[in-house]
Amino acid sequence: MKILLKNYISRFVANERKQKMYQWLELNGCPRVLDATYDGYTGMKMRKFPVSANMHTNAYPDITLDYEKLKKDMFIDVRAKMMKPFGKLKTLKMFLENFATGAEWDTKFMMNFPGRDKQGRVQFARYNNHIVTGNYISNHIYGFLCAAIGIPEKVSKWIARVYSKGFLEPLISGTMPNKKLLKFSDPLSDQAAISSGYKDFRKWQKNTVVR
Repeated sequence: MKILLKNYISRFVANERKQKMYQWLELNGCPRVLDATYDGYTGMKMRKFPVSANMHTNAYPDITLDYEKLKKDMFIDVRAKMMKPFGKLKTLKMFLENFATGAEWDTKFMMNFPGRDKQGRVQFARYNNHIVTGNYISNHIYGFLCAAIGIPEKVSKWIARVYSKGFLEPLISGTMPNKKLLKFSDPLSDQAAISSGYKDFRKWQKNTVVR
């Protein structure tokens, strides 16, 4: 009975979080169902992120502290999931659901991180004194967490390419990929950001104490 109750509570919490995500998308005028080709507005932000990459470094909001906290919090959540029975499978399912475009872990739609403005223009921020885009951060955190659960880098990049083509849409949104999605390819810059997430995790693992 305890196990059944625990599973019911977990499903209820997961559904509640999905509903909040849908409400957020609706509030910001974003489509409810998104895919890798979406290049529109990603919602309101707590800070004014510039849409130009040619400004002085200090003109860009520094997201370093917020992003480091996000990485640590997500790592703790993922590690807890991994330690449960069938943890690896449950974690992979969680990745599939939460890393999709517009889903809970897509940082472009988070208020503290850059995405795209109402005209669909790419927003920029400062992270560790480097000027980065929302796409960089969203792919970096994907690579970081894939490294944390032991997915080989080549595999995680392959999954990203498969997702970008829409082949995972039947599992994520229950829809079949359209022609536009099938022609889409994961940009080289996104693949490079995934690699940087792996490198960052190796450094982070040596220097960070997680409690």
